[in-house]
Amino acid sequence: MILKSILLKQCVLSILLFTGRIAYAEHDIIFCGERIPVTSNFVAEKLMNVIRAQIPGVNLPQLRKRVELNFPVVEYYLRATGLPDDFKYLAIVESGFQNLTSIAGARGFWQLMPATARELGLIISDDIDERDNIYKSTYAACKTLASNYLAIRKKYGISSWVLTAAAYNHGIGNISKAMNRQGRDYFSMDLNQETALYVYKIIAVKELFEYPELYMKDFGYNVFNSIAKAPDINLKTAKDDTKAFSSMEVKISKNNNSHPDSIIVSKSIKPLQNNQREKSKPDLRSSSFKYVAANIKGRYNDFADGNLIGIELLENLELNGSFNRKGNLLQGKGWIIGDRIFVDLGYDSHDVTLIDIDGNKGIPLNSLKNNQTILLKITHDAD
Repeated sequence: MILKSILLKQCVLSILLFTGRIAYAEHDIIFCGERIPVTSNFVAEKLMNVIRAQIPGVNLPQLRKRVELNFPVVEYYLRATGLPDDFKYLAIVESGFQNLTSIAGARGFWQLMPATARELGLIISDDIDERDNIYKSTYAACKTLASNYLAIRKKYGISSWVLTAAAYNHGIGNISKAMNRQGRDYFSMDLNQETALYVYKIIAVKELFEYPELYMKDFGYNVFNSIAKAPDINLKTAKDDTKAFSSMEVKISKNNNSHPDSIIVSKSIKPLQNNQREKSKPDLRSSSFKYVAANIKGRYNDFADGNLIGIELLENLELNGSFNRKGNLLQGKGWIIGDRIFVDLGYDSHDVTLIDIDGNKGIPLNSLKNNQTILLKITHDAD
């Protein structure tokens, strides 16, 4: 696929070069509902070597705009076909949401090969190539992912979204051969370099886009700010533990809501129109989290990236044995991303996330004012 993608190298580079955070043993990385505990570095030495080989500049603010434009379409088709939401990051790894064509002939946001695309019902001719149509190509990609998942489940009796993703890159036949020879753990398989790194790249991109505030101080600047200037980095002396990760275990359940017995992809799905964008609203009733009310404290007329934001607790906050009493003041660094401010509250993982009262992550710029009510989303302790 498009290994030269500017986006990917910069995203993973940033995460790898400065990630004291990712090495925490208690920090869980989640992909499609499968918990991947990280006990050592997040990505192996071979990925670091790929990154070092070519470090181009990248316009991450422009990338984020493309992502925000196209994610609602992708999310719609993932929901309609019963696939996990995290697969939307696969398109970023494949193309950065640009209609690219690879040397091998793969094309579009989802980098579909001509034969595969035709088998999935897309039209490819001298006059039209529906791989460039985000609506039709996204549905075709969903069919491929669902087919991979079901094939692995039927043949091997396991449910693995990780191997499903790897099969998208390498082909279900090649992944099946590798499983026959090497077992069912993607992370211990001896695969070609591109496929061996593929899932890690998806996870790295997901981390950066979902939790940018956790990494900004490690980057040294706001990577999503078009005006901010990146600090000079000497790659030869940059902090880098390039030992291969010791082990990454995926806990796979054979049959639950995250791992269905069947996925319906042949049913009629009402297509989105070109001017239609559908996005689900966050559910604050989820039993997976609890919420603590708080207020913004202080005045921020001249707020800039990296400035501290005061947060007064309106309820007690208990987390992993620690206790913060109602009325206590927390402080966190804020980072402007788009029209919102994301706040790093100083925790070593994703345990506490600041959201607005509608359940959306971050604070709208015009809501950063004294006594503005917000919520702290607390991730429950792992069982």
